[in-house]
Order: sequence, then structure tokens, then C-alpha cells
Amino acid sequence: MNKKFRWLSAAIIAGLIGVLVSCEYNENSLGTDILPPGDNVVVYHDTIFEVDAYTMTGKPIRTSEVTYSATRLMLLGSLHDTIIGRSTAEAVTQYNTTSSYQVANNLEIDSLFLALHIYDFLGEMEQDINLSVYEFTERIYLDTAHSYYSDYDITGKYNPVPLVQKTIAPVNGTTYELLIEDQEFIDKFMAVQADTNIFYNDSIFKDYFNGFYITAEPVSSDGTMARIQLASSLTRLTMKYANDSTDVDSTAERDFSYAHFTIDQYSSQKINMFEHDYTGTAVEEIIDDEESNSPYLYTQGMSGVNTRFSFANLQEWIDQNPLIINSATMVFDVVPEEESGILYDDLPFRLMMGTVLEDDDYEPVYDYFVLLSSDPNQTASRFGGYKKAESKGLFSDTTYTYRFNMGLHFQYMLDGEKNDNDFILQLDDGMINPLYSKLWSNLPANKRRIRLEIVYLKL
Repeated sequence: MNKKFRWLSAAIIAGLIGVLVSCEYNENSLGTDILPPGDNVVVYHDTIFEVDAYTMTGKPIRTSEVTYSATRLMLLGSLHDTIIGRSTAEAVTQYNTTSSYQVANNLEIDSLFLALHIYDFLGEMEQDINLSVYEFTERIYLDTAHSYYSDYDITGKYNPVPLVQKTIAPVNGTTYELLIEDQEFIDKFMAVQADTNIFYNDSIFKDYFNGFYITAEPVSSDGTMARIQLASSLTRLTMKYANDSTDVDSTAERDFSYAHFTIDQYSSQKINMFEHDYTGTAVEEIIDDEESNSPYLYTQGMSGVNTRFSFANLQEWIDQNPLIINSATMVFDVVPEEESGILYDDLPFRLMMGTVLEDDDYEPVYDYFVLLSSDPNQTASRFGGYKKAESKGLFSDTTYTYRFNMGLHFQYMLDGEKNDNDFILQLDDGMINPLYSKLWSNLPANKRRIRLEIVYLKL
């Protein structure tokens, strides 16, 4: 490289450095260059850290049939780790009568099996799971007068002797057949083989055959959770049978037919039950403790733990000046995986933030409803709550956050139109998602503690 070229390169670099140094960024001056002369409106950007937050027990959620979807998923199995403890999911389901079953005397049942379609598995996929099916002994109902929740108590409502048990290897998208050889259960069909009232009226049928209680016990200590599709056409109770209504060959053998007792979304009630055991975990020490000084907060699916928070000294901040909110973003930072022990890929895809109502029920904040009404097909995607990767620089570790846009809701709080300063953070799809997240709490020592970032105008 000759001297002239080196000198020219140095001059260009020096000039660029001079330009960069001379540039001064002032976020409060954004857009003020286009305002009329003498207009002194200034845009402000504040971050509110005064947030009271703690980890609380999630309240039971309705898990009985509400969606009427054949593709609806339900959880079955258990997961266990040292962070969140043990979480267990079980299910109860009815099955329908069928016109394909021809009522007649001299019934002979060749085989009876429950086909269970499993959509996918979460957790340990390399070890087996033990499935158990029990006869349920209490009538449940699918109507507007009956709702069933995740804490539904099945004590004394099923025969403790399993109808069938089977060990399966987890394979996504598989239908498993569980052969029922329990003679007492088979004899229930024999006892009413010619009773047209039982098999021609679905309500009477469900009074007699109440349904199944299904459990899954993973072999792995870490556990496995299956997501099952009970309303799938692949999930059903199938009987291979013959009776006097079936034609007989010229041979001495009988001709067998098949009857499929289906489980659908319109007439078969289904309930998912969840249990959590936090014994010996860090969560056990802080759960439901509003005075906890833990650096961490948690959210968990399956009606597990949630984060509850409110804005401390909010009224003092409001009373400083009349304000117009341009934007308000609630930020929850994820604890890095090397500290949390949770892989980023295992974090919930989306969280949901809502307000706590007077009856302790929850509803999404106002912005969610507004954005949902403007674009219902996007389910208020602009509201936020998605797991988002952020990086502070080329040589910095990537961090993850969950961000929520709540400018409209916060403005209504400032205007006194909404007095609910009580919020909940939970999984968006917690009924079918057993995952959990570990977040930085509100402790001042946390560099990335929860916060509200607002852009506003002073009037």
C-alpha cells in the first residue's frame, strides 16, 4: 500500500469519527423539529421500577368441554424437576352409544379395546409410559348447568381396579390400543345385551356406562407428558361381537361385527385434572408470600404458579402532572438459561397478562380486547407477550423477554376510569402446556428487573 493511499484512508476514517462524535441523540426531542414555533410540547420517556410482585398459586381453571373442537388437546402424565417440583395430569371422559351396535340376545364379545390417540409428547421421549384405564362410576354432564375444573376431585368416583394397563413407547401422532379383558366390565354389556333403552338413548346409556378415568405414569424420573385427543375419530371404545341379530354362515362359526363407541366434542364430557407438588423446591419457599425477597418469579401452565403484581406509589406518579400516554410497555426479562437451568427452547411461547377482578377471576387488559377486535384473526398479536430474543451487542449474550403493550389500559388508569391496579401473569395456553418460565423479580439488585417503559406527553 503506497503512502498516498494510506493518508487518504486515514483522512476518511478521521472524518467519520468526527461526524459520529458530533452527533448527539436526545430521545426527548423526537419529532420536535416539525412542531410549530413556540410549541413547547416535549415527549418524555420514563421507566417505572416500583412494582410489587410475587409468585402465587394458580387458581383452578375450567377444563371441561367448552371449545367443541375435535382437535382439542388434553394433558396426561407427569413431569418432575428440582425447580418446579412434580406436576401431574389425569383425565376423565365419557363415550357415546352407537347405532352400529345391534341389540339382541346371545351376545358374544370377542374383544373390547380402547383406542387412545396421542398427538405428541413433552419431556422424556426415550423411556416408556404406563397407561392405566379405570371405570368411572359417577355421572357427569355436558350442558350449560355443569362446569368442571382442574381440581375436580375423583375420590370414590372410580373402580380402583384397572380395566386395563399397558406400557407404551412415546411416539408422536400414534393411536394406542388398550385391550380390556376385565370380565366384570364385559359382563355389564352382557347384562343389558337386549335392552334397547340402554343403547338407543344416549343419556340412559351414560347413566349406565359413566365413562373412563385415565392416568399415565412415566418410567423416567424426569417424566413425560402426553397431549391426547379424546374427541378424535381415532379415539374410541371398540367391540368385536356377535349375537342373534348377526347372520350365521352355513358353517358353525359366527359372523362378528364391530361397534365403535365414539368420544366426540358435542355429547361426550371430558375433564382434565391437574396436581402440583412443590415440596423441596425453591418455589415452595416463596409461593403466596407477598413479602418474599426472591430474585425470581415464576409462571407455569396446568393451573400452576403465576406471577401477581401491582404498581407501587402509582398515584404519586400520576399526581405529578396531567399526562397523555403515547405507549406503555410492561417488560419481564427471562433469567439466562445458565442460571435458571431452563433451556430457552423450553420456555413457553407466549404469556398472557390480565387484571384481577373482584371475584378473583382474570381477564386480559384492555389493549388486548381493542387489538383483538381490530384484527381477530391475529388474536391480538400486537398486544405482545411472545418470547422475544434481544441482544445488547455483538459481544453480549442474547437475552429473552416477554413484552406487553398496555398503553390504553394504563391511560385509563391515569384518567381514573380503571381503578384495578392488580395484575396477573400466566401462560397463554396453560390448559395444554405444562411448561414454565423463570423471570427476574422486582428486587433493586436485579439489573433487568420487571418494569414499565412509558412514552408520554406532559400537558
